Amino acid sequence: MLGIKALKIVSQTIEIRHFKGDSDMNIIFQIAYGAQWGEELVVQCNLQKEALPMVCRGGNSWEITLTQKAWPQTLQYKYALRKPNMALIEEAGPWRTISIKCLIINNLVLSDSWRAAGVGALISSPFTSIFFQQNAKNAAPEDFNQHLRKISVHASCIPQGCLLCVTGSDEVLGSWNPDRPLLMQPDREGLWQTGFTPKNVKLPIYYKYAIYSLEHKKIISYEQVNHDRMLAHSEDAKTAIWNNDEQPQLNTSQPRGAGVAVPVFSLRSSKGYGVGQFSDIKLLADWAKKSGMSMIQVLPVNDTSSSMTWLDSYPYSGISVFALHPLYLDLAPLAGSLTAAQKSQLKNEQAELNALPQVDYERAMQLKWKYLQLAFKKDKGKMLADKKFKDFIEQRKEWIAPYAAFCYLRDKYKTANFSEWKEHAVFSAKKIATLTGEKSTVYESIALHYYMQYLLHTQLKEAADYCRKSGIIIKGDIPIGISRNSCDAWVAPELYNMDAQAGAPPDTFSTTGQNWGFPTYNWTNMAKDGYRWWQQRLQSMSEYFDAFRIDHILGFFRIWEIPLHSVQGLLGYFSPALPLSIAELNQRGAWFDADRLCTPYIRPHVMQELFGNKAAEIEKLFMEEYQPHTLRFKERFNTQRKIEDYFAAHKPEDNSLKLKLFDLLNDVVLIEDKRNPAHYHPRIAMHYTRSYRDLDHQQKQALDAIYLDFFYHRHNQFWKEQAMQKLPAVRYATNMLVCGEDLGMVPSCVPEVMRNLSLLSLIIQRMPNDSSVEFAPLQYAPYLSVCSPGSHDTSGLREWWEEDRAATQRFYNSVLHKQGEAPATCEPWIVHDIILQHIHAPSMWAVFPLQDLLAMSEDLRLKNAHAERINVPSNPRHYWRYRMHLTLDQLSNYQGFSDKLKEMMYWSRREL
Repeated sequence: MLGIKALKIVSQTIEIRHFKGDSDMNIIFQIAYGAQWGEELVVQCNLQKEALPMVCRGGNSWEITLTQKAWPQTLQYKYALRKPNMALIEEAGPWRTISIKCLIINNLVLSDSWRAAGVGALISSPFTSIFFQQNAKNAAPEDFNQHLRKISVHASCIPQGCLLCVTGSDEVLGSWNPDRPLLMQPDREGLWQTGFTPKNVKLPIYYKYAIYSLEHKKIISYEQVNHDRMLAHSEDAKTAIWNNDEQPQLNTSQPRGAGVAVPVFSLRSSKGYGVGQFSDIKLLADWAKKSGMSMIQVLPVNDTSSSMTWLDSYPYSGISVFALHPLYLDLAPLAGSLTAAQKSQLKNEQAELNALPQVDYERAMQLKWKYLQLAFKKDKGKMLADKKFKDFIEQRKEWIAPYAAFCYLRDKYKTANFSEWKEHAVFSAKKIATLTGEKSTVYESIALHYYMQYLLHTQLKEAADYCRKSGIIIKGDIPIGISRNSCDAWVAPELYNMDAQAGAPPDTFSTTGQNWGFPTYNWTNMAKDGYRWWQQRLQSMSEYFDAFRIDHILGFFRIWEIPLHSVQGLLGYFSPALPLSIAELNQRGAWFDADRLCTPYIRPHVMQELFGNKAAEIEKLFMEEYQPHTLRFKERFNTQRKIEDYFAAHKPEDNSLKLKLFDLLNDVVLIEDKRNPAHYHPRIAMHYTRSYRDLDHQQKQALDAIYLDFFYHRHNQFWKEQAMQKLPAVRYATNMLVCGEDLGMVPSCVPEVMRNLSLLSLIIQRMPNDSSVEFAPLQYAPYLSVCSPGSHDTSGLREWWEEDRAATQRFYNSVLHKQGEAPATCEPWIVHDIILQHIHAPSMWAVFPLQDLLAMSEDLRLKNAHAERINVPSNPRHYWRYRMHLTLDQLSNYQGFSDKLKEMMYWSRREL
């Protein structure tokens, strides 16, 4: 039942008159909002299927009363703005959630403030639990039986030794006395609150927020507001009022921090085994802290063991989004389970691997598994009976049992391609329960994987807890995709489009686009259970990380989807999208002709252009004429995948010819949407095709207009709606700080969505999202951003300096503001100046690849700048093996370098 009770509005004060004998329970939603003509506010609530339209009662005051027969145990609600002919515009932040005790009142007034975009980042766990840690408690059910008035506000940057407080006109609020305010208590989500019963319920209460010093026992700072706040009031003893003000206007500066980015596998320590391990993170944290930094950013650490070769070094192709990678196991805790001979052998192998300049992935993995198996063989009885171990398995049984079975079957059949696993090719929960049960004949093999995951969990959790106690957060990385041959795809194939592959359109990394090979997500199926898979994934990550980076966040708006038969990315298109019908193409002057616009444009003059005097030979082998002077590929060669297979078997050395044939297959103007037949996408970069080149002027003009609209205007609102259906489930699954990698071809709706969800954007100085500038102007970076001179996908500063001499010269003169000719190499002082620009930027975080920080020192930089590269995106078979050239112990001993970094962070106010 929905009804309006008798309400008297005075300014922003609500007076509720209780009617005797009325046993209904009334929830009164009130909010102040300056709506424009034609707009209205609504409240969405878990107690009603439809959004409730609110009533404007004068000025900016809106309210609605929801009447219930009994108080709900949980109330969830959110305000939104309704504009004519538009989707609802929701306030920022998660749904407001209140757990309610059994109340003896009849009326509950929720006097709220609109949640503005961008404020959520400062109430994420790094700020509420680490940098500005208070004596926070878990949120408890709201008890209005004890206090009829409640005040709450979100705040995080309250200095240590201080509390947020309320001072005001009522005696309970101290009557404005700075020594007697009402102190507030924070919960773990950064919500400060307090409850009280006014001494004089007949008068409105005026109040302010302030900062109270526990040492001086008085208020030391008041919020800066033009007018005192006013608390809604009522003389009715059966009415409780909760004022939620969202944000206090305190005179506190916006916190800014700095961090170091380095893959875990790249860490080098004297106790390592040829590769970084989770325990090394503690050493890195010690160095970061003494250098004035507060964040360690790593690459994905999930298990990627698919082929069991060095190809698994690619950290973005996980076989499980929950399991950790065996590569990062520290074997030292297992030494007590080894014989003297085994210990001696391990020490010798350790010395050999640690002496290598780069990671030998295969040898390091073999070493970890070899000694884990020896230790397990000796300790398995004790371990399998250990309560902590058993609890670990029980708490994670939903994913760890299928994962262990996947690993066992992968090893049994010598392939991660589960379609070749005979009776286990299709996942069966019943069969896997039998296979992984304690009575299974292969349980020892299953338990070995449990044991590995248990050890990895304890070691990473120990490192994470160590960092948190040291005031350092670890920022993880969420890959946008999963491996096609993964446990996730095996267990729940309905969540993925296994008939497609994800990638990226052409960019600065690759002119033919990128093909990552991952299946794309079936978002329709994922939405059916509220994106549970994503929420579980994030909740698992939050055990170890306080922040994370969403790899290719643009994939939540739309993903570049490539057909399975393609090797390159040019024949892909954005999905979901609004493809063009034949009628629309004709109406807009494109004159649709499937044969001319949608099939590879192969004519005799084109063959001559590409192959010269070998054109006839190439035509005879690969082509057939199906119309006069019109060629097409023979069926056995009519996809890039078929050509790839042919050259691998017969001409592995002739890469140049293979790429030219790929180029011919890419030469189309329109691509049909496979899920929406007879609807078409303009091929990305169609202007560089010979097919487009040979069209008449009028048709080119029509296609140009379609192309511009299609890629830059047509989808803005559509992609915004797509993202807002998916991203909130990821954003609010935990209280971690979330950063999005928003580089590349960025739709104009992306910044608005990211601001609304308090997601930090990424700014790479040499890769601006604004195509009108060559280098991103760091001085104008938004606060909700991470700025960095590079990433794992780019070259380091020193290598980049030598890649394009003309660009380097422009950067030297216009960005560094230096006169004359740029030095031939990126000397230490140049790196120092670039780093300095970043730490003085307004961005919340400035994060630096470790290689770039070391490049500031002539003594610490690696001599060969080209050996610092982590990844080459244009090479899908790149070996990820970069390793620090000095140990973390050695780096820590360079006290002068740490002091210099700490001083830079201090003077730029980046120390947290």
